[in-house]
Amino acid sequence: MPRVMVKAVFDDIRFQCQRCGSCCHHKRPREFDDLIPAEQIKEFWEKSNLIYLTGKDVAAISRKTGKEAYEIVDTLYDYDGCYVKIKDQGSKVILDLPVMKSKEDATCIFYREGCSIYSVRPIACRLFPFRVEEESAANGDLLLKINYNPTCPGLGKGKPVDRRKLEKLVADQFLQRTEDIAPHIERLRSAGAISENSRVFRTLPGRVVKL
Repeated sequence: MPRVMVKAVFDDIRFQCQRCGSCCHHKRPREFDDLIPAEQIKEFWEKSNLIYLTGKDVAAISRKTGKEAYEIVDTLYDYDGCYVKIKDQGSKVILDLPVMKSKEDATCIFYREGCSIYSVRPIACRLFPFRVEEESAANGDLLLKINYNPTCPGLGKGKPVDRRKLEKLVADQFLQRTEDIAPHIERLRSAGAISENSRVFRTLPGRVVKL
């Protein structure tokens, strides 16, 4: 069975959040199509700044704010709680992972001169300015490499970053996302809805379209 490993790949660094809101502005690079193939994912992550949400993130924010999930999340297709979509007779498996909805000025809907949901902010927000890059090995193992966004003004300030705590946070996020996706994949496979030679795509959320 393939293994999943998490590793911080940066040198020792200090960080303290400045509560400046720079990470609360979403960036959706429009040079990408709505469906992003696996070979373009790394480039997309480098050029984008989206707050991806897990199911637990959505539930916690809903409880805190009283908002329904569809009022919080941004997806490509109509949000129904299922992150896996199938197109073209099962040849395309689409991971429509929800991101935080944003306002017209591209800021998070919960940013009002500071984060209004700070106590239940998503894992992605707690991770920033650190970001995760997925690297697959020839044997199928997956390495989650943690690096950082050098433009964050909080870098170089405060206390040294606790690598182990950061790696645990990334592992928790990966586990939650797996729990969000795996049951749907298994159900669709069992139903014969996914073809043997299917390709996996990620979506560029922000414009709702119909399947």
